[in-house]
Amino acid sequence: AMLVEDGKIIDVGEVHQFNINSSVEKIDLQKRIVLPGFNDAHIHIWKVGQLESFIIDLRGIKSIAALQQKVKSVAEKLPKGTWITGRGFNEQVLEDKRMPSKEDLDVISQDHPLYLIRTCAHIAAVNSLALAKANINLLSTSPEGGVIGRDDQGNLTGIFYETALGLITKHIPPPSLQDYQQMILAGESKLLSAGITSATDPAVHPELLEAYLALDKQKKLSLRCNLMPILLPDGGDAPFPIPQKYFSDHIQVDTVKFFSDGGLSGKTAAISRVYKNSADHGVLRLEEKKFLTLATEAQRQGFRIGTHAIGDKAIDLVIDVYKKLFAEFGNTRNRIEHFGLPTDEHIKATAQFGFVPVPQPIFIDELGENFIQALDDEFLFRCYPIKSLLQRNIPVAFSTDAPVVKNSNPWSCMKAAITRKTNQGNLISSQESVSMEESLRAYTLGSAFAEGAETIKGSLEKNKLADFQIVNKNPLQTAVDELESIRCEEVFVGGEKVK
Repeated sequence: AMLVEDGKIIDVGEVHQFNINSSVEKIDLQKRIVLPGFNDAHIHIWKVGQLESFIIDLRGIKSIAALQQKVKSVAEKLPKGTWITGRGFNEQVLEDKRMPSKEDLDVISQDHPLYLIRTCAHIAAVNSLALAKANINLLSTSPEGGVIGRDDQGNLTGIFYETALGLITKHIPPPSLQDYQQMILAGESKLLSAGITSATDPAVHPELLEAYLALDKQKKLSLRCNLMPILLPDGGDAPFPIPQKYFSDHIQVDTVKFFSDGGLSGKTAAISRVYKNSADHGVLRLEEKKFLTLATEAQRQGFRIGTHAIGDKAIDLVIDVYKKLFAEFGNTRNRIEHFGLPTDEHIKATAQFGFVPVPQPIFIDELGENFIQALDDEFLFRCYPIKSLLQRNIPVAFSTDAPVVKNSNPWSCMKAAITRKTNQGNLISSQESVSMEESLRAYTLGSAFAEGAETIKGSLEKNKLADFQIVNKNPLQTAVDELESIRCEEVFVGGEKVK
């Protein structure tokens, strides 16, 4: 039994051990299973909600023709000149096995500027009208850390990579404060339904931060949100101001975010050898001096650092900078988001200096076929090496990075960590498989550790927050292939039922 008072667990044990009176509310769970609330350590909460109703969901689209049809059906209902945004296509899943070009998008509409984001959110395709609206032409140059796509003849393809996305997005009318709030609450609802009681939103710009804080002050949030404001906007040279630190029951702001490279499935992660059937090494988005200068100032103001780094070249850069920060500030638990292709030396340094890796096992399932097409055998062998991290006693935080993937179900993510299988049944670095117990710990205590909150949440212990879920099956007695049949039936945050 568990005794809860004022939002915290005040005792755990047998009922007869508790000194309680008749006025205490008692809930008989009928032998159902109680687990700590899950903590997704890297998920774009507002973007999960955004795909519910604000932009076109292109995840699962099987061909460019189907993409054209879906976007065209929306365009036909909107006034000419209205920007249309969609997200989620993956060229590896398309029958065409290629990115859609501006010519493909011009077929959809020449009266609406189109901005269609690849599933990874590091690449996007636009039509000719969008190029014109953004004043992009043959004389335009790529920004630092980004690429304006061109064909072999130097013509614009309509495809933009990494920081170059900002050249387009700054011309798209932004959502209102109320829109952002609606997106956040829609995303929160989906996460709570999956038993997720805490989550880290790892890329929060100033307007989005304002929306989160407004919801918090209005006491409209149930989810506990760890927010990571970004300092360098796409397509711009001037950094955002370092925000104020902020702590409440539902909001934590004490970590700032950088991006050092792109995505592995779209071949923009920065790697030391070329991608298969390509001359590309990906995109290194950060220049070391600027990165170190901004990160140092953030640390002086009491912030921790979280940096997106997937490829080994990007991880090289991040660890070099983090070591310099360690020399000045000590162990502040700076995070490495993704940590996709680390070397043994990277793993040793992570253990030695106390850096915190935040991988996404669900990538193996949903994006693994992209990895197989893109990476040589040596890279594949050390792709997302979760077991190797645990063997060095490195705390690992599990996450999904949704909506980069469509499936944000924690049980699917843990299943991928255990089986190491793609959605086509192919194995990727099977030696990095972890156990069910290790997976549960990574989704609870590991994620709490990543945000510096392991003493107050992440397990069902005395004096910790009463954030828990009731599920229909015991995961430790459920076959791996049946994990996705586990259902979250009730969710409590601070001892209050929220789902």
